[in-house]
Amino acid sequence: MTRHRTRAVRTLAFLAACAFALTAGGAGVPLDEIRQVLREQALTAPAESRLRDLDATNLAIGLQAIDPAARYFPRALYRSPNQGRDAMSGIGAELLPSGDDLWLLPFQGGAAATAGLTDRARLRTIDGRPIAGLSRDEIAQRLRGAEGSQVVVGVEEADGGERRLTIERRSFRPLDVELVQPGAHRILRVREFVAGLTRPALLATVDFIENTATHQPEHAPLILDLRDATGGDLFEALDIAALFLPEGAHLATLVARGGVTKTLRAPAGTDLEQPLILLIGPGTASAAEILAGILRDHGRARLVGQTTYGKCDSQTDVRLSDGSVLRFTNRAVRLPSGEHCSGVGVAPDLSVDTATLNDLSRLVPRAIGAAHVR
Repeated sequence: MTRHRTRAVRTLAFLAACAFALTAGGAGVPLDEIRQVLREQALTAPAESRLRDLDATNLAIGLQAIDPAARYFPRALYRSPNQGRDAMSGIGAELLPSGDDLWLLPFQGGAAATAGLTDRARLRTIDGRPIAGLSRDEIAQRLRGAEGSQVVVGVEEADGGERRLTIERRSFRPLDVELVQPGAHRILRVREFVAGLTRPALLATVDFIENTATHQPEHAPLILDLRDATGGDLFEALDIAALFLPEGAHLATLVARGGVTKTLRAPAGTDLEQPLILLIGPGTASAAEILAGILRDHGRARLVGQTTYGKCDSQTDVRLSDGSVLRFTNRAVRLPSGEHCSGVGVAPDLSVDTATLNDLSRLVPRAIGAAHVR
């Protein structure tokens, strides 16, 4: 069994690929094994009728009727959340669906950032063709291409300005923690929590800032951008929370089936003392919103943005006998206040409108101003 972890799935072509694999290879799905694992280990014991209803042709639907976070991964499609992000070739940006819009969020050091895209922007055209009417798969396919090839994207930035950027596709590996540019403020972006990687990357980036920053006012806050952090390894997020808290501080309480609880506390170690602001929103999910809730409950961070997604539970991945993997909820996570945020999210200390949330040039001054008057 893998470590317990939280995770929110960002859906693009992935679900379609899973559906194809299940249809093509449904006869080989170990349904009896899946039923037994859920019967014995799920946070809430499933009704036997629900377990009997599971079948290979609509397994995804049947699993989500039992547990909205449950997923089945055929062996060829499974990627452990602890692997981190692989090197990739492309435009160096993530596609983020939001309502009727698709946003491009550039990776630090990627091709889009090199071409001048420094923050999220609405995608409007690809090679002169409007994306309206195209499916997400079609849009993703048009953005892909061979290393060294070019694509021209038309974007509308958060302030309403429109630009066309020529991006040369190239290979790169996304950083575990990104230092958002331009660096007038100390902004670190985390997109997911990877076991053994995110905490040291955060410490290294903070150390770099402290040793290279000039003209920073005394007690300038450290800003963690979690607006698009969809989750990852729960324990990595807890380890990061512990960096900002004293030894013995209550981090979280894990609640298993039957109400069995385990309280987790901050170990001795590195203490980061900088004032802290967390940028959060509806895309902040799972391990990320648990981190935000812990630091809020201890009065250690100011939360700015909008209410988070609302998924404060822990999942585990169980490898089945054929090499496929079943992910399901096995623990609820309660914050130091006793709150369980699933279904309600973590509310910010300072709420902003959506236009401000999507525009760092407006969001950061609001956040810093609020921190000063707290």
